[in-house]
Amino acid sequence: MKEEAVLFGQTRYLVGIITDPPEATREKNLPAIILLNTGIFHHRIGPHRLYVKMARDLSAKGFVVIRFDFAGTGDSEARDHRLSFEESVVRETQEAIDCLRAARGVERFVLIGLCLGAMISLKTACVDPRVVGAVLINAQGCRRCASDSLGFHIVDRKLARYYWMTALSNPSKWWKVIKRNVHYKCIIRATRSLFTSKRKMSSRTDSMAADLHVSADKGIGLFLICSERDPALDYIHAILGNELRELSSCGKLKVEVIPQADHTFTLLQNQEYLLKAVHNWAHAMWLN
Repeated sequence: MKEEAVLFGQTRYLVGIITDPPEATREKNLPAIILLNTGIFHHRIGPHRLYVKMARDLSAKGFVVIRFDFAGTGDSEARDHRLSFEESVVRETQEAIDCLRAARGVERFVLIGLCLGAMISLKTACVDPRVVGAVLINAQGCRRCASDSLGFHIVDRKLARYYWMTALSNPSKWWKVIKRNVHYKCIIRATRSLFTSKRKMSSRTDSMAADLHVSADKGIGLFLICSERDPALDYIHAILGNELRELSSCGKLKVEVIPQADHTFTLLQNQEYLLKAVHNWAHAMWLN
């Protein structure tokens, strides 16, 4: 494979790395893949160099891949402050699309992002017809609205998972229960959250649910990947409710949970699981 550093954007203010597949494996009809920063403080290499590994893995399968820094992050210059952050990152993602289209002649694109990158992937997929797929890794829009009912609901479910998956297998925790040195109301409230399917909406979650429906109705391939130890799956269940099963059953989106993984896939075995999951999905979509 070959890697090339590029400058792109209206004033060439964005820095990216294009990873080209070996000539023997390159397929001209495959979509190109764009990896989006996990957050405004994270470099294009991704947490634990995850994006570097993903770019090279997908390139080896024949995909052209670009990973880049959003404006004001890593090596890219500051953004145009006349735009809001949400408008700016969507425009920058579209400029990455323009770059690959001009440099490699690709017409279709798949966006992949973790956390904030997942949200930007979804937003861009809704407005750019060149996007044909999006991989949303640990996507959750509730962090900035943690004080509303949905935020509390997600926190309760996270606590419930801790109680049932970790605390109950720890003898020292049982001793606290016997001594009544625990907060029973908290345990009861958290446990109750596991059995409620009521959707607790806010303006932010309404937006993401709507974006998922818009993308699915446009025929965009959607792959939601959630770490078992992250609230992302709880969040998706909360905003979609029974619609999640309906969208999955009719093939409009796929959901996969990675066992024992944390938010940024710290362990190598979890990183390998993630890379394999993305590869298998891409293979099923475009390499069959």
